[in-house]
Amino acid sequence: MKEKALLAYCGIYCGDCLGSTGVIADAAKDFMMVLENYKFDGTAKCVFTKELKDYDRFSKMLKFMSGLKCSQPCRQREDSAVSCPIRECCKEREFYACYECSDFEICEKLHSFMKGLHAEACVKNLKEIKEIGLDAWIRKGKRHHYWDETED
Repeated sequence: MKEKALLAYCGIYCGDCLGSTGVIADAAKDFMMVLENYKFDGTAKCVFTKELKDYDRFSKMLKFMSGLKCSQPCRQREDSAVSCPIRECCKEREFYACYECSDFEICEKLHSFMKGLHAEACVKNLKEIKEIGLDAWIRKGKRHHYWDETED
């Protein structure tokens, strides 16, 4: 089952990730093309001088966002440029993912590395995988993502 390879060690499913799907990168590229086609930089400088005074900065950020696309899932990344303490821990302990560890729910490494973005979604996914098994979790197709979570 090739979908198993899309499970990152931390419990994120790379097949759904914004970097893997490229949804943000593609939208940013499309928006950049619209702005360029209509030479909107001129409009920003001449018509909305006050409101869009930071337009050049915005353009740089949009260009950066257009590159936010992963070339391969986390599990397949072996480059040292992307250091992941969770991947290193799992590989060292010969775990397929954190769900094989009895302490993943309280793991400081997992929570500190994923803090503020993925931590809750990771733990929810890992708990479910531990409960029903990886194959069943993959077949179920319902995964937790940080963008689905509501703030209290």
